Amino acid sequence: GRPRRAARRPARVRNRGAMGDEGPPLKRPAKAHGKVDRSCICAVVPARAGSKGVSGKNIKDFCGKPLMAWAIENGLKSKLISRTFVSTDSEEYRQIALKHGAEVPFLRPAEISHDTATDIQFLEHFLKWMRENEPADKQPSLLVQLRPTAPCVTAETVDAAVQKFLDHEDDQYDSLRSVTPADHEIFNMFFVDPHATERLVPWVQKAWRKDDPSKEIGEPQSVARQILPQVYWHNAYVDIMRPSTILEQRCTVGRRCLAFHMGLEDNVDIDTAEQW
Repeated sequence: GRPRRAARRPARVRNRGAMGDEGPPLKRPAKAHGKVDRSCICAVVPARAGSKGVSGKNIKDFCGKPLMAWAIENGLKSKLISRTFVSTDSEEYRQIALKHGAEVPFLRPAEISHDTATDIQFLEHFLKWMRENEPADKQPSLLVQLRPTAPCVTAETVDAAVQKFLDHEDDQYDSLRSVTPADHEIFNMFFVDPHATERLVPWVQKAWRKDDPSKEIGEPQSVARQILPQVYWHNAYVDIMRPSTILEQRCTVGRRCLAFHMGLEDNVDIDTAEQW
Protein backbone atom coordinates (compact mmCIF):
# COMPACT_ATOMS: atom_id res chain seq x y z
CA GLY A 1 0.00 0.00 0.00
CA ARG A 2 0.84 3.66 -0.15
CA PRO A 3 3.41 4.64 2.52
CA ARG A 4 2.05 6.73 5.35
CA ARG A 5 3.16 10.31 5.45
CA ALA A 6 4.57 11.47 8.75
CA ALA A 7 2.11 13.61 10.69
CA ARG A 8 2.86 17.28 10.25
CA ARG A 9 3.59 19.09 13.48
CA PRO A 10 1.38 22.14 14.06
CA ALA A 11 3.00 25.49 13.45
CA ARG A 12 4.43 27.22 16.48
CA VAL A 13 2.67 30.49 17.15
CA ARG A 14 4.99 33.13 18.55
CA ASN A 15 3.73 35.55 21.17
CA ARG A 16 4.71 38.63 19.18
CA GLY A 17 3.96 41.71 21.20
CA ALA A 18 1.07 40.19 23.08
CA MET A 19 2.52 41.30 26.41
CA GLY A 20 5.54 43.33 25.37
CA ASP A 21 8.55 41.28 24.28
CA GLU A 22 8.26 38.11 22.26
CA GLY A 23 7.80 35.12 24.51
CA PRO A 24 7.44 31.37 24.29
CA PRO A 25 5.27 29.76 21.59
CA LEU A 26 1.54 29.94 22.20
CA LYS A 27 -1.10 27.41 21.25
CA ARG A 28 -3.74 28.36 18.74
CA PRO A 29 -7.36 28.18 19.89
CA ALA A 30 -8.94 24.73 19.77
CA LYS A 31 -11.10 26.04 16.93
CA ALA A 32 -10.95 29.23 14.91
CA HIS A 33 -13.05 32.15 16.10
CA GLY A 34 -15.68 33.51 13.75
CA LYS A 35 -15.86 37.12 12.65
CA VAL A 36 -16.97 39.62 15.26
CA ASP A 37 -20.43 41.06 14.60
CA ARG A 38 -19.65 44.73 15.12
CA SER A 39 -23.30 45.56 15.74
CA CYS A 40 -23.40 43.36 18.86
CA ILE A 41 -20.48 44.53 20.99
CA CYS A 42 -21.79 44.84 24.54
CA ALA A 43 -20.40 46.58 27.61
CA VAL A 44 -21.01 45.07 31.04
CA VAL A 45 -20.53 47.12 34.21
CA PRO A 46 -20.22 44.96 37.36
CA ALA A 47 -21.83 46.76 40.30
CA ARG A 48 -22.74 44.51 43.17
CA ALA A 49 -23.82 45.97 46.49
CA GLY A 50 -22.05 45.23 49.75
CA SER A 51 -18.54 46.53 49.13
CA LYS A 52 -16.38 46.04 52.21
CA GLY A 53 -13.59 48.47 51.31
CA VAL A 54 -15.88 51.49 50.80
CA SER A 55 -19.51 51.13 51.88
CA GLY A 56 -21.90 51.59 48.95
CA LYS A 57 -18.89 52.28 46.74
CA ASN A 58 -20.52 51.80 43.35
CA ILE A 59 -23.23 54.40 44.00
CA LYS A 60 -21.16 56.73 46.18
CA ASP A 61 -20.78 60.24 44.77
CA PHE A 62 -17.56 60.72 42.81
CA CYS A 63 -17.09 64.18 41.29
CA GLY A 64 -20.82 64.78 41.09
CA LYS A 65 -22.00 61.36 39.91
CA PRO A 66 -22.45 57.88 41.36
CA LEU A 67 -19.17 56.04 40.80
CA MET A 68 -20.70 53.48 38.42
CA ALA A 69 -22.22 56.27 36.28
CA TRP A 70 -18.77 57.05 34.85
CA ALA A 71 -18.42 53.50 33.51
CA ILE A 72 -22.00 53.51 32.19
CA GLU A 73 -21.43 56.78 30.35
CA ASN A 74 -18.26 55.45 28.74
CA GLY A 75 -20.24 52.54 27.35
CA LEU A 76 -23.00 54.83 26.08
CA LYS A 77 -20.56 57.34 24.53
CA SER A 78 -18.51 54.64 22.82
CA LYS A 79 -18.79 54.59 19.03
CA LEU A 80 -18.14 50.84 18.89
CA ILE A 81 -20.25 49.52 21.78
CA SER A 82 -23.88 48.94 20.85
CA ARG A 83 -25.43 48.19 24.26
CA THR A 84 -24.40 48.90 27.86
CA PHE A 85 -25.57 46.64 30.69
CA VAL A 86 -25.14 46.70 34.46
CA SER A 87 -24.93 43.46 36.43
CA THR A 88 -26.05 44.11 40.01
CA ASP A 89 -27.76 42.30 42.86
CA SER A 90 -29.42 45.46 44.22
CA GLU A 91 -32.74 47.00 43.20
CA GLU A 92 -31.47 50.37 44.44
CA TYR A 93 -28.39 50.08 42.22
CA ARG A 94 -30.60 48.93 39.36
CA GLN A 95 -32.74 52.06 39.52
CA ILE A 96 -29.67 54.31 39.59
CA ALA A 97 -28.15 52.47 36.63
CA LEU A 98 -31.40 52.79 34.65
CA LYS A 99 -31.49 56.51 35.42
CA HIS A 100 -28.05 56.87 33.85
CA GLY A 101 -29.04 55.01 30.69
CA ALA A 102 -27.87 51.43 31.26
CA GLU A 103 -29.87 48.29 30.58
CA VAL A 104 -30.51 46.23 33.72
CA PRO A 105 -32.90 43.44 32.66
CA PHE A 106 -32.24 41.22 35.69
CA LEU A 107 -30.81 41.17 39.21
CA ARG A 108 -27.73 39.08 39.78
CA PRO A 109 -28.36 36.06 42.07
CA ALA A 110 -27.05 36.33 45.62
CA GLU A 111 -24.90 33.21 45.26
CA ILE A 112 -22.66 34.99 42.73
CA SER A 113 -22.71 38.40 44.43
CA HIS A 114 -20.67 37.78 47.58
CA ASP A 115 -17.17 39.05 48.40
CA THR A 116 -15.38 36.10 46.83
CA ALA A 117 -17.52 35.85 43.70
CA THR A 118 -15.46 35.87 40.52
CA ASP A 119 -15.74 37.72 37.23
CA ILE A 120 -16.32 34.48 35.36
CA GLN A 121 -19.43 33.82 37.45
CA PHE A 122 -21.28 37.03 36.71
CA LEU A 123 -20.14 37.13 33.07
CA GLU A 124 -21.28 33.56 32.52
CA HIS A 125 -24.61 34.39 34.18
CA PHE A 126 -24.99 37.42 31.90
CA LEU A 127 -24.28 35.45 28.72
CA LYS A 128 -26.60 32.61 29.68
CA TRP A 129 -29.37 35.08 30.49
CA MET A 130 -28.88 36.68 27.07
CA ARG A 131 -29.08 33.32 25.32
CA GLU A 132 -32.30 32.45 27.13
CA ASN A 133 -34.01 35.83 26.73
CA GLU A 134 -32.67 37.60 23.64
CA PRO A 135 -32.97 36.62 19.94
CA ALA A 136 -30.01 35.14 18.09
CA ASP A 137 -29.24 38.37 16.23
CA LYS A 138 -28.89 40.23 19.55
CA GLN A 139 -26.33 37.92 21.16
CA PRO A 140 -23.08 39.64 22.21
CA SER A 141 -20.17 39.12 19.83
CA LEU A 142 -17.73 40.71 22.28
CA LEU A 143 -17.99 41.64 25.95
CA VAL A 144 -16.29 44.80 27.18
CA GLN A 145 -16.04 44.89 30.96
CA LEU A 146 -15.98 48.43 32.33
CA ARG A 147 -15.30 48.52 36.05
CA PRO A 148 -16.74 51.35 38.18
CA THR A 149 -13.47 51.37 40.14
CA ALA A 150 -11.65 52.90 37.14
CA PRO A 151 -13.52 56.21 36.72
CA CYS A 152 -10.65 57.97 34.93
CA VAL A 153 -10.91 55.91 31.75
CA THR A 154 -12.56 57.71 28.81
CA ALA A 155 -14.86 56.56 26.02
CA GLU A 156 -12.05 57.33 23.58
CA THR A 157 -9.75 54.93 25.43
CA VAL A 158 -12.46 52.27 25.44
CA ASP A 159 -12.92 52.66 21.68
CA ALA A 160 -9.17 52.50 21.09
CA ALA A 161 -9.02 49.20 23.00
CA VAL A 162 -11.98 47.73 21.12
CA GLN A 163 -10.54 48.89 17.80
CA LYS A 164 -7.19 47.26 18.59
CA PHE A 165 -8.93 43.97 19.29
CA LEU A 166 -10.85 44.24 16.00
CA ASP A 167 -7.64 45.13 14.13
CA HIS A 168 -6.11 41.89 15.45
CA GLU A 169 -9.20 39.80 14.75
CA ASP A 170 -7.36 37.47 12.37
CA ASP A 171 -4.76 36.74 15.07
CA GLN A 172 -7.40 34.76 16.97
CA TYR A 173 -7.04 36.43 20.36
CA ASP A 174 -9.43 35.29 23.09
CA SER A 175 -9.30 38.50 25.11
CA LEU A 176 -7.66 41.88 25.65
CA ARG A 177 -6.40 43.51 28.84
CA SER A 178 -5.33 47.10 29.42
CA VAL A 179 -1.88 47.16 31.02
CA THR A 180 0.73 49.60 32.29
CA PRO A 181 4.48 48.99 32.72
CA ALA A 182 5.40 47.50 36.08
CA ASP A 183 8.70 47.08 37.87
CA HIS A 184 10.55 43.77 38.12
CA GLU A 185 9.70 43.01 41.75
CA ILE A 186 7.51 40.09 40.69
CA PHE A 187 10.67 38.13 39.84
CA ASN A 188 11.81 38.47 43.46
CA MET A 189 8.53 37.35 45.02
CA PHE A 190 7.96 34.06 46.82
CA PHE A 191 5.04 32.36 48.54
CA VAL A 192 5.14 29.89 51.42
CA ASP A 193 4.21 26.35 50.44
CA PRO A 194 1.12 25.49 52.55
CA HIS A 195 2.14 21.83 52.51
CA ALA A 196 5.70 22.31 53.82
CA THR A 197 6.81 24.28 56.87
CA GLU A 198 8.24 27.66 55.82
CA ARG A 199 9.30 26.38 52.39
CA LEU A 200 9.59 29.32 50.00
CA VAL A 201 8.51 28.80 46.40
CA PRO A 202 9.39 31.35 43.68
CA TRP A 203 6.30 33.08 42.36
CA VAL A 204 7.88 33.15 38.89
CA GLN A 205 9.88 30.01 38.22
CA LYS A 206 11.08 30.74 34.70
CA ALA A 207 11.26 33.58 32.20
CA TRP A 208 13.08 34.39 28.99
CA ARG A 209 15.87 36.83 28.20
CA LYS A 210 14.82 40.29 27.12
CA ASP A 211 17.64 40.44 24.56
CA ASP A 212 17.09 36.90 23.27
CA PRO A 213 13.58 35.47 23.85
CA SER A 214 14.69 32.07 22.58
CA LYS A 215 16.81 31.62 25.73
CA GLU A 216 14.97 30.59 28.87
CA ILE A 217 15.96 31.75 32.35
CA GLY A 218 15.38 28.99 34.87
CA GLU A 219 15.88 31.10 38.01
CA PRO A 220 14.88 34.69 37.20
CA GLN A 221 15.22 35.88 40.81
CA SER A 222 18.97 35.31 40.55
CA VAL A 223 19.81 37.34 37.43
CA ALA A 224 20.25 41.03 36.65
CA ARG A 225 16.96 42.78 36.00
CA GLN A 226 18.38 44.27 32.78
CA ILE A 227 18.06 40.92 31.00
CA LEU A 228 14.56 40.15 32.29
CA PRO A 229 11.53 40.85 30.08
CA GLN A 230 9.32 43.85 30.71
CA VAL A 231 6.36 42.98 32.92
CA TYR A 232 3.00 44.70 32.97
CA TRP A 233 0.33 45.51 35.53
CA HIS A 234 -3.30 44.83 34.63
CA ASN A 235 -4.83 48.21 35.48
CA ALA A 236 -8.42 46.95 34.95
CA TYR A 237 -9.43 49.93 32.82
CA VAL A 238 -10.72 47.86 29.88
CA ASP A 239 -11.21 44.09 29.58
CA ILE A 240 -12.48 42.56 26.34
CA MET A 241 -13.53 38.93 25.99
CA ARG A 242 -15.10 36.72 23.38
CA PRO A 243 -18.20 34.95 24.71
CA SER A 244 -16.60 31.62 23.80
CA THR A 245 -13.68 32.39 26.12
CA ILE A 246 -16.12 32.58 29.02
CA LEU A 247 -18.57 29.82 28.08
CA GLU A 248 -16.22 27.27 26.50
CA GLN A 249 -12.82 27.90 28.10
CA ARG A 250 -14.47 28.90 31.41
CA CYS A 251 -12.09 31.79 31.97
CA THR A 252 -11.78 35.49 31.19
CA VAL A 253 -8.27 35.55 29.71
CA GLY A 254 -8.14 32.45 27.53
CA ARG A 255 -5.15 31.02 25.70
CA ARG A 256 -4.21 34.22 23.88
CA CYS A 257 -4.57 37.65 25.46
CA LEU A 258 -3.84 40.88 23.59
CA ALA A 259 -2.22 43.81 25.41
CA PHE A 260 -3.60 47.33 25.25
CA HIS A 261 -0.75 49.50 26.50
CA MET A 262 -1.42 52.53 28.68
CA GLY A 263 0.80 55.00 30.52
CA LEU A 264 2.21 54.80 34.02
CA GLU A 265 -0.29 57.46 35.11
CA ASP A 266 -3.23 55.21 34.16
CA ASN A 267 -3.42 53.35 37.43
CA VAL A 268 -6.40 54.83 39.27
CA ASP A 269 -8.26 51.96 40.94
CA ILE A 270 -10.67 52.75 43.77
CA ASP A 271 -11.08 49.83 46.14
CA THR A 272 -10.35 51.31 49.57
CA ALA A 273 -11.23 54.43 51.55
CA GLU A 274 -7.61 55.60 51.23
CA GLN A 275 -7.73 55.34 47.44
CA TRP A 276 -11.00 57.27 47.39
